[in-house]
Amino acid sequence: MAKKSQWKKWILLLLVILAVPACIGLYRFLQQNKKNIAHKTVLYVRQGTDFNTLMDSLERHLIDIKSFVKVANREQLPSHIHPGRYVLDSLASNIQVVRNIKYGYQSPLMVPISGRIRHAKNLAARLGKRLMADSTEFMEVFTDNDYLQTLGVDTANVLSLIIPESYEFYWTVTPKDFLERMKKEYDKFWTDERKQKAKKLGLSQKDVSILASIVYGESNYVPEYPRIASVYHNRLKKGWKLGADPTVIYATGDFTITRVLKKHLETDSPYNTYKVYGLPPGPIMAPTKDCLDGVLNEENTDFMFFCASPKFNGTHRFARNEREHFANARAYRQGLDSLNRAKATRAAAEAATK
Repeated sequence: MAKKSQWKKWILLLLVILAVPACIGLYRFLQQNKKNIAHKTVLYVRQGTDFNTLMDSLERHLIDIKSFVKVANREQLPSHIHPGRYVLDSLASNIQVVRNIKYGYQSPLMVPISGRIRHAKNLAARLGKRLMADSTEFMEVFTDNDYLQTLGVDTANVLSLIIPESYEFYWTVTPKDFLERMKKEYDKFWTDERKQKAKKLGLSQKDVSILASIVYGESNYVPEYPRIASVYHNRLKKGWKLGADPTVIYATGDFTITRVLKKHLETDSPYNTYKVYGLPPGPIMAPTKDCLDGVLNEENTDFMFFCASPKFNGTHRFARNEREHFANARAYRQGLDSLNRAKATRAAAEAATK
């Protein structure tokens, strides 16, 4: 009986010995997989962030701080913090959060590049607000001529690489990686078919970008882009000055100008196409795909002039000669006068009722 009792003690001791690591393993498993994010949030981790700084940003989103710290230390997170933008889903587990940050499993974000981007500094400012690199870092790359030449552009033409759209990036993308991605998108746009169209028009890809930027400066009405492009291309082919108002505004640097006056036309700049012949040195803004295709698919016309329509609907009237153009301009001025009189009449009526 004594031997049997002794065996039972040994078996019980063995079970205890086996149970201890199993319990520890279970405890660690429960800690690791504990759902610990109170609500969905986005965590930004900058280069050089230490564990204390990380916890300052993270702890207010944690349900149980102690369990997270234990898992983080066990996974050696304090010495392996990767910068990035991390979307932490509601009730994400400790191990998910720790390993995302430890291995840099970032969540990408959409970066909209839209509207009228008139200078590289405008683009740098926008990107600096959405990505880890600041605007100064982007401008250093945008003005690095030696680097830009490896992409086939220079400081005057860097905006030709930018095709306005929304693109997916990681928050930590470097300025050089950003531009190289833009170069890939640019090359993707320039299919063999588009290259052939440019060649048929006698334009280089840079020429198309510059001309498209001027078309974009003239109008928001996409269906007219091919016709507006034909006017400027006709002027180029005849050796005329382009005489494009958007280039004058660009030359002055005052983008609040709504009506180009004689004093503006005197601006001394290679971008003032009222004073210089040919295309300006570079795009006056980043041209959209619609504008680029508008140039590549320009209408076959003999129009040499255009002016805003008196309907004030964003369209234009086109003319083959100065006589037609002056008639169109006169109609526009008359329409503008009528519009102003109508506004004055309404204002007077409203004032009378007060």
